[in-house]
Amino acid sequence: MRQSLLYLVSYYLVYLEAVLVVVFAVALAISASLARWRRQRHDTRSRLGRDILARAISGTGDPTEGAPAFARLPWTVQQELVHEFGESLSGGARSRLAALGLAAGAARRAEQMCASRWWWDRLAGARVLTALDLDTAAMRPLLRDRSGVVRAQAFVWAAGRDDEAVIDELVARLSDPERLCRFTVQDSLLRLGRRAGPALARLLADPAAPGLVDGLRVARGLAVPELLAPCLALVSHANDDVRSHSATVLGALGGERAQDALVQLLDDPAYIVRASAARALGEQGAWTASTGLLHLLSDLNWPVRRESALALRRMGSVGTLTLRKALSGENAFAADMARQVLDLPETVYQQVTA
Repeated sequence: MRQSLLYLVSYYLVYLEAVLVVVFAVALAISASLARWRRQRHDTRSRLGRDILARAISGTGDPTEGAPAFARLPWTVQQELVHEFGESLSGGARSRLAALGLAAGAARRAEQMCASRWWWDRLAGARVLTALDLDTAAMRPLLRDRSGVVRAQAFVWAAGRDDEAVIDELVARLSDPERLCRFTVQDSLLRLGRRAGPALARLLADPAAPGLVDGLRVARGLAVPELLAPCLALVSHANDDVRSHSATVLGALGGERAQDALVQLLDDPAYIVRASAARALGEQGAWTASTGLLHLLSDLNWPVRRESALALRRMGSVGTLTLRKALSGENAFAADMARQVLDLPETVYQQVTA
């Protein structure tokens, strides 16, 4: 009796396993078929949307002609296509894309998403408005959003704005606690170019302002004249990094006043400042500073000796003669560094000083 019962249980278990395998296989096949169907439908709608956008940005007629058909596409497809086209367009073509986005209602929906309580919705809305390059009030609060990724997207949008309030906000965010945001702000300010100069000069004029070092990094890339005065004042700042980056900016700005300040920085107590000043003088080709650079070839810090020797080589014949003079000098450090730099092949030298 007991053996017969065990036989029945094992029989039904095998039967149940077979049924489960069949059900699982059928479910898997249905799932794969649905996924393929969804992908094909998505690809078909994407092709339709691309045709609409291509006609809108390349034609000479009304760019909003295809707006009703574009509005009927799923929102996910609209977002993907707006990003795809917006990232590669500029000028008139981007304006035509924005006109179609406004007519199709994509811009209005994106603005509504910017006010969402969910950060991923705000980010999606900000990405659409950035791709359309629309100057809308819905984006301004996102410059101070509690989410770092949303703020970073708003900073990307701000790079296309010629608005003093937006630029001031960008400069203020140079001290953002998120590294991604600080990097994005620097990139946006550099893309703004000269328009960011006045706001950045106001920041650098305050020696106690947060984000001074990041501001000086941007200032080196901009190198506009209004930055000269605040950078000359910052060469006496108490912070070594600030003085070092100020020297770098002065090297990019050039001019007699900048060179005079850089020569004084060759005697700075901080070695990073002396190295930066030497490099800046070399970038300017300030051969009148060759005597000071020759003195630094015997500096106790290797980076200072290296930058001084490279700076002298940048100065051409005057610098080369100074380096050869150091070869025959009594200071072994100076002679060794001069020999290393003079022996550098030209290709290696170009890579080192790039």
